Parts: sequence; structure tokens; C-alpha cells
Amino acid sequence: MTDRHVNGGMGLTRGDVIARVAGLLAVVMIGALVAGQIGMRIAPGWAALNWVAAAAAVMLALIRLPHVQRIARIFAIAALGVAALVALAAPEALPAMTRALFQGTAFSAFLTTLGLIRAPVRASRVIGVAAARLFAYPARMRSAAMTFGAQFLSVLFNIGTIGMMSDIATDHAARARAEGKPGIDPAPVTLAALRGTILMTVWNPIGVGFAIVTSAIPGLDPVRFLALSFGAAMLVSAGSLLIGRTAATADPESTATVQGGRALAAILAAVAGLIAVTLALHRGLDISFLVAACLVLPLLAVLWPRIEPAARAPKGTSPLAALSEASAVMANEATIFLAAAVIGAGVSVALNALGIGALIESGALPALAIILGCLVLIPLAGALMIPHSIVMVMAAQLFGAGPVGAAHPFALALALCFAWALAISASPISAMSIITGRHLHMPPTRVTFAVNRAFTLYGLAASAALITLIYFLE
Repeated sequence: MTDRHVNGGMGLTRGDVIARVAGLLAVVMIGALVAGQIGMRIAPGWAALNWVAAAAAVMLALIRLPHVQRIARIFAIAALGVAALVALAAPEALPAMTRALFQGTAFSAFLTTLGLIRAPVRASRVIGVAAARLFAYPARMRSAAMTFGAQFLSVLFNIGTIGMMSDIATDHAARARAEGKPGIDPAPVTLAALRGTILMTVWNPIGVGFAIVTSAIPGLDPVRFLALSFGAAMLVSAGSLLIGRTAATADPESTATVQGGRALAAILAAVAGLIAVTLALHRGLDISFLVAACLVLPLLAVLWPRIEPAARAPKGTSPLAALSEASAVMANEATIFLAAAVIGAGVSVALNALGIGALIESGALPALAIILGCLVLIPLAGALMIPHSIVMVMAAQLFGAGPVGAAHPFALALALCFAWALAISASPISAMSIITGRHLHMPPTRVTFAVNRAFTLYGLAASAALITLIYFLE
């Protein structure tokens, strides 16, 4: 018996059927989540849609389970075990587990919608022209332009910014050598793009790290935290310019500079507009940044190809197929975050049962020590090749809704966001380190433990100073 089945006269493979079911589940998950979160403000009965969204998220994860990485499968199974253990041993903690399930569902929906914009953004020519504009700045300003520019470009292009800027530098160097002129050294450019992309994760309101902290710390004002995290990232970025500079080169042609300037302005305007709309939805509808992003990102995925024809998908691609593809692309991340939210809640229940919460409330475990401990231990987990996303979610679950998060929400949130960013910098298995190593022709371990070590240590020291200041001010 083959895997091809006839349905209404059309031959569908098993993969086609799974893709269609996955697309439908993604629609239900996102639609029910958004409708439930908005509707429950009007009538409590709408909250039941959160269960529909959660059921769709779990079913989608199960469908994708045979095709995700081994670590994602391990954590999915562990999440099921933790949930069953809590239900049997501590049924009074089930409301906390339910909240964790809903939070994991929001992560899964957010990551799926994030996958929707990958295709149009990767196909965009405007982003490539905007990135090339950064090379036209005078040599003394180029390092700053690339570090700060990479932050804003990577809000949309994410880790693709590193490879794109490295490729542009390599091409420019090759053309310069052919003409007997000095060219940009691609290595410092690649590192500037890496560091800019890393620091973007501290403040990006449609990023995963920001989503984790804003959803896990009830007392945190996301709008004020966006301003705080942005300012902190800019300060740390300015200091990072002392760690390596891009090489000097002749300026590109003036026509490219003009075209690139317009493209860069358009991208900056798009990023600003994206953030503004997300903020407006968050405030106007009284929904979380995660849910607001689930509205904004699909809208961006629809509008971008209409504005830039080069970013259009092949003809015949339906919205359902696009969602199915997005869920497949982000399956590993969505499964891990859904599972990690549940596991983190279970670990929190266990540790509180052992008296950790009481120790914190009594002052035996100082809040500042816990906050700075998160800042150090999450990157350490990354350096030890432990998936830092899982440690991050567990730390947020454990401390976010407890005494530490209640007393010092901004210091804890900033510590977690910097920990997330610096764990990426310190982890040889992070996608950014792997991509950077590929472009620098060296193993990712050398990127993290040698080439980028000074930046990581500087980031830890600078962010620790800022977090300590915020701790005493709030």
C-alpha cells in the first residue's frame, strides 16, 4: 500500500495531508488565541477559546514531532511526564500548569506567525540594498553604522543579517582587489553584524526573549520595559565598539549610496511602524505583546509582497499552505517553547514545595543575587551546549511570578533579556555562532570561546552594572 490516497479525484500524498492538517491547526491555534484573548475582555465565556488554541497547539506539536530535532522530542515527552506527575502528586498546582500551557501556546502561535514573514523578508531586495548602504559610511563611522544598523535590520531579517552583510563585504573586497584598491575585511564586518544581531534580541518587541519576559513577569509594564531595554542595549552597543573595528576602504559609488540611503530609511520606517502598531494593539486591546505580534506579523506577511513585488510568493501559494510551511519551519522552536513552559512550571512547583520561595521571601536568598545569577547562569548553560532557551523559560517561570519578579520586575526582565542575548553569544550550538563560523571559515567553538569571548565578557560586565543600578532605583 502506497502513501498516495485519492481524494475527490486528486492524488494526495501522506505528506500533503499532514501539511493541510497542520495548516488548519495553525489557523485554529492562532485564531482561537487572538479571539480568546480579545474576547475575554468583553465576556468571560470567550476565555474557553484559550483551551481550543491550546488543544490545537498540542496537536500541531504531535503532528510535527517525528520531524523535529531529537532535543525537541525529548522535551515534548518530558513535558507530558511533568504534567502527569503534577496532576497525580500536586493537583492543587494544576491552575499554574494550565497558565503555563496557555503561555506555551502563545509562544507556539507567535513563532508560527514569525515564520510567516521569513519568506518575504528573505526575498526582499530592499533589505540587501539597505545593508549595502552601511558600507558607504566613512571608515571612522563604519563600525558604529554596522553595529547599530545590524540591530535594526535584524528586527526583520533576524540571523540572516549576519550572512547578508558578510557576503556584501566579501563581494566588495573581491571587486576592490580586482581593481587594485583596498577593500573591506569581511571578518570584522561579520563580527559587527553578529554583535548587532545579538544585542537586538535584548529589546526587540517581536523577539522571543522579549516575549518570554513580558509574559512571565506579571508586574512588568512592557511599554516602559521596551524603552528601558532599548536604552540599555544602545549603551552596551556603544561600549562594544571598542572591541574590534571594521577595516578602512574606499567609499562605494554615490548612486549606490543614494539608493541605499532610501532603502535604509524605508527599512527603519518599517521597523518603527511595526513596533508602533504592536504597541498600539497592546494598549488599545489590552492584550500581551505576544498576542499583538500574532496580529501584526501576518499583516506584515501580507502587505510586504504587495509593496515589494520581488518578495511575492510563487503563484498558487494559498494562505493555508503558507501557514503550514511556517509551522514546519518553526516546528523545533515551537515544540521546545511549548514544552519548556510546561516543564518550567512543574520545576517551579517542585522548588516551591522544597521551600525555595520561602527562602527568597525571608531574604536568605537575596533578590539581587538571584537576578545576577540568572544573568550569568543562562549564558553558562549556552557555553556548556545546553539549549539556553529551555533554561531561560524555566528561570522566567520560576522567578517571574514570584517574590523576585514582584519586587524587581524591571531588573529581573533586563537580566533575563541580556542573559538570553549573551547566551547566544556564548553558545557554540546557537544558529548565530554556526552561521558566523561558516562565514569566517572556523568552527563555532572558536567563534564563541576565542573571537567573540571579549565581547561576551564585556556584555556580562556592562549589563550587570546596569541591572544593579536598575535594581536599586526601582
